Amino acid sequence: MAAQKWDPLLLSFAGDALKRCDDGLLEAIAERAAILEFDAGCQPRVLAEALAVLDQLRQTPWLLTGLIVLQVELGGATRCLLATDPALARRQLEALGGAVLAALDPAAVVRTQYRGVALLGDLG
Repeated sequence: MAAQKWDPLLLSFAGDALKRCDDGLLEAIAERAAILEFDAGCQPRVLAEALAVLDQLRQTPWLLTGLIVLQVELGGATRCLLATDPALARRQLEALGGAVLAALDPAAVVRTQYRGVALLGDLG
């Protein structure tokens, strides 16, 4: 699915977000676009794709910012790990004996768990 041919108009609109998608997210976007195009009659195709991308951004806002918070178990404690590369963060965490519990929106985490302000530190 990574070889999906996106319309150049869509790429200029959402290219960075699409680059951050794994194959599963790209498949979900393409499936949603097909549903919008064929079942809902949304035309042209690029409009259906743009709406599908917007829907995916609503569900996974880190695609827009490039930042994700991974809620992790590390050393018997639950912590939040801020990352730009979720796969790298998972590998580093596993090397330290930790595990990912959930992927969360950074803005929501800072707002709800840190009352709007968080102090960042190094994982090492």
